[in-house]
Amino acid sequence: MSEKKGIMVCVTGQRSCERLILHGLKRSEEEGGEKRPLYIVHSVQNGQRFMNSKDEADAIDYLFTCAQYACAELTILRCDNVEQSLADFAHEHDVGVIVLGSPGEKGEHNGKFGRNLQELLPEIEFDVR
Repeated sequence: MSEKKGIMVCVTGQRSCERLILHGLKRSEEEGGEKRPLYIVHSVQNGQRFMNSKDEADAIDYLFTCAQYACAELTILRCDNVEQSLADFAHEHDVGVIVLGSPGEKGEHNGKFGRNLQELLPEIEFDVR
């Protein structure tokens, strides 16, 4: 894997995503001193709310602030197929590592999401936190 391959952190509107962003930042600075591109990406299906918050503007502002702190690019995608849109983004931006949150309490749905994404991107390392 080239040192220049990017790190993509998949986030939701939850405040706990800050820990994923900080981990992505650490991963982006690990190899050889040259910082790898860091992308913070939130993808939401058409017709759904952007964030898991009643106040979407605050949630988006929070993610933007976290991305700014990490010197990362924040991208919010609206699509029909979340997994495919994230896979397309990863290919377009030459991503080498994807940081995801662990399934947690809603394990079956979130675990399936991660497995589906890994099937679409078998050449990419997944770092599940």
